[in-house]
Amino acid sequence: MTAAAASPPRLSVLVVEDEHELNATIVSYLNLSGFAASGVGSRSAADAWLGAHRCDLAVLDLGLPDGDGLDLARVLSDGDRCGVVLMTARGRLDDRLQGYQAGAVQYLVKPVDLRELVAVLGAVGRQRGQDAVAGWMLDALAWRLVAPGGRDVALTRSELAFLAALAERPGQAVGRAAIIERLGVPADSYDPRRMEIMVRRLRAKVDARTGGTLPVETVHAVGYAFTAPIRRT
Repeated sequence: MTAAAASPPRLSVLVVEDEHELNATIVSYLNLSGFAASGVGSRSAADAWLGAHRCDLAVLDLGLPDGDGLDLARVLSDGDRCGVVLMTARGRLDDRLQGYQAGAVQYLVKPVDLRELVAVLGAVGRQRGQDAVAGWMLDALAWRLVAPGGRDVALTRSELAFLAALAERPGQAVGRAAIIERLGVPADSYDPRRMEIMVRRLRAKVDARTGGTLPVETVHAVGYAFTAPIRRT
């Protein structure tokens, strides 16, 4: 089994949020989810960043220390330069309408689950004809597999252990013995057919939840391989 083919360029996302800790959390989560995210905390810093970088998508707060996020939304949406998602505590109807009039394609009211933000950014990217999020993410804390585009699949303990074993060596075959060890069951009493049934059910679950195919390949006489880029958290 050879390494998986190189993934397409990741969507560039600019996060403009003046709360430093929240900004860092969003940027980290987006990068783990397959985006190429950068964060700034002010309008002036955003202008400087935009002067030197490509921006596919932007996540903007409205209350910035040196200006209103609506003005920046207008600049970015002018000429379809960048897909704008507003994420703010301002939740009144008038605020939302002003956001859409400024060119935002989505308006999210804080607090926002970052899984939803990933899904929204993936959808906006697809609507703009850009590549969706590159790669999968295995969230070990939440027991979830996040597909490209942001849709997630709840995992059982065994499914999580199985995917964790494959995620350590993406693009390479992982032997059944190593997988059984990760499952935490006695190898001498484990029926290999149980693994086949689990994988079949997991594939069906991923297809039903995401509409896509789980990139897990059966490697004859060896085991299994995860054949796409995957990150673990």
